[in-house]
Amino acid sequence: MRGLAALLTVACASSAWGQGPDFSLDIEFRRERPVDRVLAKTDPLEDVWIGERDYQAVDSKLKEISEFLLDDPGSFEPLAEATRGFRNLRLAEFKIVSTVREGDSDDPVRIAVRIELGGEASDGGVLSRLGAAEMSWHNTSGVWAVRSAVLGEFRDLRASSYGFAEITDQVFGEIDSFREQLSLGIDHWRDSLDAALGVSIYGHQGISLGDFDGDGLEDIYIGQPGGLPNRLYRNNGDGTFLDATHRAGLDVLDDTSMTLLSDIDNDGDQDLILIGATPMLYRNGGDGRFTLDSDAGLDVPEDKAAMFTGAALADYDLDGDVDLFVCAYDFWQAGAEYDAPTPYYDAVNGPANLLFRNEGQGTFAEVSEVAGLEDTNDRFSFAAAWGDYDNDGDPDLYVANDFGRNNLYRNDGDGTFSDVAEALGVEDLGAGMSAAWGDYDNDGDLDLYTANMWSSAGLRITTSSQFDTVAPDELERGRFQRQAQGNSLFRNDGSRGFSDVSEEAGVRTGRWAWASDFVDLDADGLLDLFVQNGYVTGEQTDDL
Repeated sequence: MRGLAALLTVACASSAWGQGPDFSLDIEFRRERPVDRVLAKTDPLEDVWIGERDYQAVDSKLKEISEFLLDDPGSFEPLAEATRGFRNLRLAEFKIVSTVREGDSDDPVRIAVRIELGGEASDGGVLSRLGAAEMSWHNTSGVWAVRSAVLGEFRDLRASSYGFAEITDQVFGEIDSFREQLSLGIDHWRDSLDAALGVSIYGHQGISLGDFDGDGLEDIYIGQPGGLPNRLYRNNGDGTFLDATHRAGLDVLDDTSMTLLSDIDNDGDQDLILIGATPMLYRNGGDGRFTLDSDAGLDVPEDKAAMFTGAALADYDLDGDVDLFVCAYDFWQAGAEYDAPTPYYDAVNGPANLLFRNEGQGTFAEVSEVAGLEDTNDRFSFAAAWGDYDNDGDPDLYVANDFGRNNLYRNDGDGTFSDVAEALGVEDLGAGMSAAWGDYDNDGDLDLYTANMWSSAGLRITTSSQFDTVAPDELERGRFQRQAQGNSLFRNDGSRGFSDVSEEAGVRTGRWAWASDFVDLDADGLLDLFVQNGYVTGEQTDDL
């Protein structure tokens, strides 16, 4: 206020002194505001990193080229060989993964590009082509042009037709709650509802499938961020669903990170586990109605309050009922101090995960310490998956952790676990989002796929010579780079542990992956991989 008062005083004084209309006052801020550094990033010409200035300029040209390719696959001569097999293109995408310029603005820019092409093949059917190129670009009087391009090897995938059709409106379009709530999207509700309700920007609550009414058909339960009701859709058996949420008593408004449908109390119907600020059990009454059981023993110890994310069910102690493992991601709870992952690439300052042993009839006891999980129970856990990787008859547990290493807890058969991730080669340092078990090579044991983060921006920045100032140590720099390098497939080699076969199997790049699973999509007896990916964006796909 004193600065404003001084300015007003000067203005009044100038009037009193009889200054004319040409009088002006130049104000210089004595220090840079934090927001100025952010605003500078919106203008690529203001970026202090040469590589990022080059990226913005070249990327805009590649976007133009993509549009031309969709109209005419042969319109970009450097890609003529790669596009020759297409009658038309539905997809032409370039992702710049590195930029190098030796010195001043007159030097050419060398870039490495990931290229994905897809569309109708010249000889009919569908063709997908994935490869890479090394390009050299030159800026002449503000106009960027390709100087040279060397194509790498491309991998082709052909099919007689597209395997899936999008039928969302056909299946859900007549349901009021779908049209009026779910189809509007998270951005709509963030703009419409009070922020205090906790409408998350991410929208990664997910869905669960189960036959809640015992009619032999899979129904769908959809979790929602805080302030929006979860939805239960009952399968009609004719390819459509109806909203059964209110009648079932499951229009929960609590922020829901995950749900699981399973027979928790062994009474023959599927109950609901809901993960929110705490785990909750909704018991199925057998008539399609659910009741919250506040005495199920899913209470969180006061010293373990956290933001909970994923969860997984399995009968780890082989006593005939399912037990519950809950992932704790961060200390984002009211009144708690925020403790950022430290170090970013290998954090061990996260909250403790929880293991609830089913004591019978759906009552639980928290036993993580008794079960021996505490030694490495300090990471930012996002998801978990049970699987008997060693074929000894009891389920083991893999935990995917953001900002660092994952855990593989071997079930020791006596109610306790041992973390063998390092010994078996599956720590998979990275941004762990999910994990899936499956015997992809049909050799009789379970292999492991982990979903992380593949980021062209992350690869570009962490491999830049200017990043050396951020992480001068080569080992540390490599750990930063691993955060952006993508997913991992670990082949189970039996007693020898696991081998990382991601590159040779061609499954490293899953983009910004959240979830993954093994499933035989084409019914050929072999397990395929499905990866759910994406990130926060809006109608403008090239915004910050």
